[in-house]
Amino acid sequence: MNKHWIDEIKWDADGLVPAIAQEAGSGEVLMMAWMNRDSLLQTAEQGEAVYWSRSRQKLWHKGESSGHVQKVKSIRLDCDADVILLEVEQLGAIACHTGRHRCFYRKLEKDEWLTTDPVIKDPEEIYS
Repeated sequence: MNKHWIDEIKWDADGLVPAIAQEAGSGEVLMMAWMNRDSLLQTAEQGEAVYWSRSRQKLWHKGESSGHVQKVKSIRLDCDADVILLEVEQLGAIACHTGRHRCFYRKLEKDEWLTTDPVIKDPEEIYS
């Protein structure tokens, strides 16, 4: 009997695994979130990113309130089987709840964090 692919993942003590969303084509890292078994299974079945919200303790279909859905092109597992990489097409060009293209918009320069990426759309307009 073959092992189910999801059983090959090394889940943490809370049943979670970090998931990195990388933009297809550019290779840019858009965001990092957490997945549990259900969110990863739904992601694989639906072809759209579904994460586990630790703060809300519930499944979170990326874009459910903002419309900024992530269409999944591939799902990869790292060599230690403890990190997921989603190659995605980011709809609406905004992956971050701050209204930016990516969540990694701050860069360390001489002992301070500099904001490098502009806000594309005010979050109050997105989530009103």
